[in-house]
This record gives sequence, structure tokens and C-alpha cells, in this order.
Amino acid sequence: MSRIQPLRGWRYDLAAAGAANLVELLTPPYDVIGPAQQAEFYARHPANVIRIDLALDALRDDDDENRYTRAAATLASWQSQGILRQEAAPAFYLLRETYTLPNGSQATRRGLIFRLRLAPWGDGILPHERTFPAAKADRLALLIATHAQASPIFLLYSDPSDEVQALLLAETERPADAVLLDDDGVEHALWAVAGAAAIQQVAAALEPRTFYVADGHHRYETALNYQRYRRGEPLPDMLAPEPLTTWQAVPNFAHYALPGPDQPQPFDYAWVCAARLEDPGVAILPTHRCLHDLPTFDPDRLLEQLRERFDVTPMAGDEALIAALDEARSGDHVFGLALAGQASGYLLRLRPDPAVTAVLHKTDHPTVAAVDVAALQTLVLGPLLGISREPGELKRHVSFLPDARQAIRETRAGLFQAAFLVKPTTLHQLRVASDARQIMPPKATYFYPKLPSGLVINIIER
Repeated sequence: MSRIQPLRGWRYDLAAAGAANLVELLTPPYDVIGPAQQAEFYARHPANVIRIDLALDALRDDDDENRYTRAAATLASWQSQGILRQEAAPAFYLLRETYTLPNGSQATRRGLIFRLRLAPWGDGILPHERTFPAAKADRLALLIATHAQASPIFLLYSDPSDEVQALLLAETERPADAVLLDDDGVEHALWAVAGAAAIQQVAAALEPRTFYVADGHHRYETALNYQRYRRGEPLPDMLAPEPLTTWQAVPNFAHYALPGPDQPQPFDYAWVCAARLEDPGVAILPTHRCLHDLPTFDPDRLLEQLRERFDVTPMAGDEALIAALDEARSGDHVFGLALAGQASGYLLRLRPDPAVTAVLHKTDHPTVAAVDVAALQTLVLGPLLGISREPGELKRHVSFLPDARQAIRETRAGLFQAAFLVKPTTLHQLRVASDARQIMPPKATYFYPKLPSGLVINIIER
């Protein structure tokens, strides 16, 4: 059986939901929603998908009544009321997203939603960054309770000649089956393709390809753990720190028995949206590092230490700082720095030094050491500020923002002690690190736009 399969997704019926359009019902993925935005989505509409994907906690939650059980009850209610309706036949879903980049340019990204047979890392699917243990525990608890996934894992695959998408391009000549214009002005247009011939052709074209995880590492590892759960196998301790070497050293996924080729079950598949690596609409934004709650943070001492390895240039205004960073090349280890209480920022440029290169390569594989966020961790966050690279510890003191102006503004306002502005990781850097079986620090990439939650919902048969 092919590792590429269609699915009978569940989609909103606007009339049954009592909604005028999908923007009332859908959200970004759970991991980019803060508490204030979570409350806003709750207030936006009683059938908003936030009630499934990121339900609110209650003061008296216990093992029998909690946000996971409430999500499951809500989902069942929406199914019975017809607010969510299942596709009549198994389908692939074409997704076309039209958006504006921060620099004002227009772009379009095309993806294909389907079910992908689960496999251990390295077996036709490659990660590129570390994950946070608590997030995996949360997603598994939700999946066990609801048997549902509201947003797909975002994958990339190489297809220089656009063979796969070309097979379905004619489908987009008809009106889309669903359209979402989200709060960021991104238009997401969806087409369900149920023709047997088209499904067979696309599955055959995708079958041999290697997939790179762009967004959704937590969700893929959760799918693997849910597979274990459904088979009655022991689950790993997801809150335990993981080794900090390559993903091949992570015991959870180093050796994993898969079912025989003729016995796959619905829980043996991940639910994904895959786009071409060569698609000009695939964009990665930076993930700026904003520091908080460092008990002994001293900005003057930090600047003094930075000057030992970096050229530190004061900048005349934040726009000048952002422009200088934009002009630098990814991988040259050039950073911006904003400090609370200081009106202007600094441009940091790492001076060429074989000894520093040796330190970077001793800490990380060269394909990872070339990535700016990895170099920042090795040379600054760890040794100068005592921020561990272990994901759980990193999250205690670092917030991740893709918007440089927001990072600077909130640092100026005192929400953060400092903000390190970084260049975005490139698609080339992601691919070569993944191909070398290496992983970058958490939040090394921020793919934009984010896939919406609830446009299609995958409910795994029990």
C-alpha cells in the first residue's frame, strides 16, 4: 500500500455553525497563539476551532473534567449538529495561499494535504530542529482525548520540474471549495480533489520522495507516540530532557517497529500539507531571541563581553539597525541587539577568527554551526548569559518573535531585557542540515504564512 493516502476530512458547514465566513471559526496553529489571542478567539464565535485545538483551562480541572475532555465533548457535539461535515469521498486537498511578506512583496504558496505513512526519522522524513517536551505531552493528551488533529504538519519536498502540482493545476480553475481571508490578510483557498485517477497519479509521484519537516515537529513526534498508544505499547517520558546530539541519538525514535505493508491502520498515518522546496512562495521569517527573567542580567557587561569577538556598532535608529541586518548575509553571523532602557540598538558582526570557527564546529556539526541562531546560542546565549541550549531550559528565558520591530518595541517597553535580532535560516541551510542528519536549535525557522487550524480537520478512526 502506498505511503501517500487521501483522507475524508471534516470541514465547517457555515450555515450550521451560524457563521458568515471562515474567519469567525478558524485560528492560526496553537503554538503561535498567546493567552490574549486565545481569549479573543473564544469570544469571536461559539464554534471557533480554538475550543478544540487550544481549549481554556478551568480552575477545577481534574482527571475527569479538563480542557482535553471538554475539547472532545465539543468536537462530538459539532459532529452531531452538522457544524462539521465529513467529505463525501477520500480526497487530496489543494491549498493555495496568497500573502504579503514583511517587505511588502506579494507571494503565493501552493501545498497538497494528504495522509503520510508514519516512519521513524530518517526513513523518508527528516527533521531540522529540536522540540519542546511539554508541547509534545500537551498534543498527545489532546489527540488521545479527541482522536482529532485541527492543523496539518507542514512538509517540504524537492520537485524542480513541479511534476506533482502540475497534475492538479487544472483543479484550481474552478471556484475553491473553501476560502479563508485571515486576520493577517492571507487568502487560503482550498480545493478537494476526489477523482480516483488524479489521486493515483499524485500518490505515485509523491511516493519515492523525501519529506523535510518545515513546521510541526511536535505534531509528527506526537503522531508517533499516538501510534504507540493505539498499539498498547509503552510511551516514552516526554518531559525528560533529550540528548543534545543528532536526532539519531534520541532513543524514542532510533529503533521503531512498523507494521507490515498490508496491515496499516488509520493511526499509522500522519496528516500533512506538503509544498515544494523550489516553490518561490515558500518563505522563512527570522525567529528573534527576546530575553527575560535573567536574574543577574547586566547590559553594560554584556556589551563589554560581546566586543571580545564581535564588532559592536551603535546604530542611529531602529530602522537603520533593521536595514543593516537585512543587508547582511545569512550565515555571516551578524546580529542586531536592542536593550531595555537604551534608545538605540547595536549591530554585532562576528570577526573572522579560526579559533571561533573551531569552537562553533566543536559544538555543532558544520551544517548547523553555519546557522545564525546556532552560533548565537554557542557564542552568546550560553557562555555569556548562562542560557542552556536544552529546549525546556531555553524556553524559561527566551521568547521567540518573527517581527523585528515588535521585538525592539517590546524590549524598549521593558517586556524583555534584551532582544537579539537574527537573519532567517535559509531553505538551503535547512536542507543540508537535514540531509546530514543534524538538528538545529528550537525555533530555528518561522515559516510564513502559518497553516490555519480548522480549514480541514482530520479525525482518526477508532
